Amino acid sequence: MEKLIKRRLLNKLEQQVLFIRNSCELFDRGHEEEALRLAASLRIVFHDTDRSTSLVRHLKLEETGTRMLSTARGHGDWKDYLAHKIDLTSSEPVKMTPMLGNNFFERSIEDWWEKETVFVHNGTKYSRRTIVLSAANKDGGTHVDATLEKYYEVLCAGEYAIGITGDLKFDGPPPFPQGVTFFPKNAHLALLRQFAHEVLASVRHFAWIKE
Repeated sequence: MEKLIKRRLLNKLEQQVLFIRNSCELFDRGHEEEALRLAASLRIVFHDTDRSTSLVRHLKLEETGTRMLSTARGHGDWKDYLAHKIDLTSSEPVKMTPMLGNNFFERSIEDWWEKETVFVHNGTKYSRRTIVLSAANKDGGTHVDATLEKYYEVLCAGEYAIGITGDLKFDGPPPFPQGVTFFPKNAHLALLRQFAHEVLASVRHFAWIKE
């Protein structure tokens, strides 16, 4: 019976990894809203509550020393994970893109999920866990709330990043209003894509799915 249960749990982990991979592919083709599906899968894999158990805990991955790969570069905030993309021919002249990459640092699952800082607002540090749960529980991953947490609103607004104010001449109507400052509005989605990149690399490198 125990082997059957473990096999089922491994199948469920494989399923969530497949969902993550598929959503990453769609995100990379321009469907950024897939990041909210990523949040739902990341929640299933990593998040524990009084009433639900993560796949990580079901499979005792932390107890067996399974590690995560982090792409943190030492800034201690979003600059570790995101880059600006400027396109003056687009209706959104500045956006955030996940840095992806192959330079990784090993972390425990707990440190990666709950302790490593990925965003800072008003001196408060926010982890992957916090951002994933905000996206999943309040912003449409699994549920929609009428209001969002203040830090998450700030993350979405992007006013801490580079802004573009148009003062340009175009042959025809400008692609975005001139004289208005635009900030990237997709940092929350790009961060989720970066987290998924780390998860897929970790699953592959540490052979998470095995009998």
